[in-house]
Amino acid sequence: MGDKPNKVPVTVRFDPELLLLLRQEADKRGESLSNYIRSSSVMRLTGELVPASKDSSKEAYLRSKGIR
Repeated sequence: MGDKPNKVPVTVRFDPELLLLLRQEADKRGESLSNYIRSSSVMRLTGELVPASKDSSKEAYLRSKGIR
């Protein structure tokens, strides 16, 4: 086992109406629902109010913590 930490799965529950709105917004952006929620969470954590690409989500979070 290396120094790289494992990813941790997270379960989030939404009421049906909110889930529908989230799916519609993710579809508009051409993203999967999970990536849309992940990107939105990172934007909120970092204060960078621009959609992060899948590859830059982790980088944006690390920058917000002063790591990169």
